[in-house]
Amino acid sequence: MTTGPMVNDLMQWLNVNFFDTIEAVKSWLLINAMIPFKRFLLSLPWIALVAVVALSGYRLGGTKLAVLVSCLVTFIAVTGQWPKAMVTLYLVGISVFIASIIGIPIGIWSARHERADRVAKVIIDTLQTLPAFAYLMPVVMLFRVGDFSAMLAVIAYSLAPAIRYSNLGIRQIDPALIEAATAAGCNRRQLLWKVQLPLALPEIMLGVNQTIMLALSMLVITALVGTRDLGQEVYIALTKADIGRGLVAGICVAFIAMTADRLISPWSVRRKKLLGLE
Repeated sequence: MTTGPMVNDLMQWLNVNFFDTIEAVKSWLLINAMIPFKRFLLSLPWIALVAVVALSGYRLGGTKLAVLVSCLVTFIAVTGQWPKAMVTLYLVGISVFIASIIGIPIGIWSARHERADRVAKVIIDTLQTLPAFAYLMPVVMLFRVGDFSAMLAVIAYSLAPAIRYSNLGIRQIDPALIEAATAAGCNRRQLLWKVQLPLALPEIMLGVNQTIMLALSMLVITALVGTRDLGQEVYIALTKADIGRGLVAGICVAFIAMTADRLISPWSVRRKKLLGLE
């Protein structure tokens, strides 16, 4: 006895009855959000982005961090992988943004309601134990191959940290601070926006950081659905046994991840010290 035929019938029913709606949503997002963002990133001169990254590193960690992150980004440019890196950044950026919009409110809601927390834990555990390839099948069945399908698979795969860290950030706030704010006359909305979110933000940003890491790891797999990014370079190199090509593309993916981590983690640490949480 298997549920496979039932799932296949469900996918077929969705395609037959909601094809126009699915295509309309897909086309709207592609035309109004994804393609403009992609063109914007591809139009950026690499030296300008290196300068922005270096300045961010300097403000967050001084000269040492600025030199490190600028060297990481410069390596991507000098190896000829800049256009594919920008496509990677575009897919990761949109996916992480949407995953954060979905995951952070769910994490906050689950931190404030025990029943929602139990449901969220089941969802998180399921998402984190599913094989990565399992995310591709339903989105390809509904949306076919392309950047949109890749984006949906990346969102589903990288959603868990945004939920988990947001939940943790709210829950680890000192109860005495909550009592003091309540005694001062804060209602639930004021308590959330003026006390809980500012104090939880460093932990939430660490969740966003982990979301970026998972998104980048998933992009190599989404090359199977027709993306044209660094993940596709790794996949092509694998099929051709081109070790050098695959190694360079893989290092570029790692350097994007390292740059994001080196910028977000110091900010989170600094913010925690400023708030007296460390």
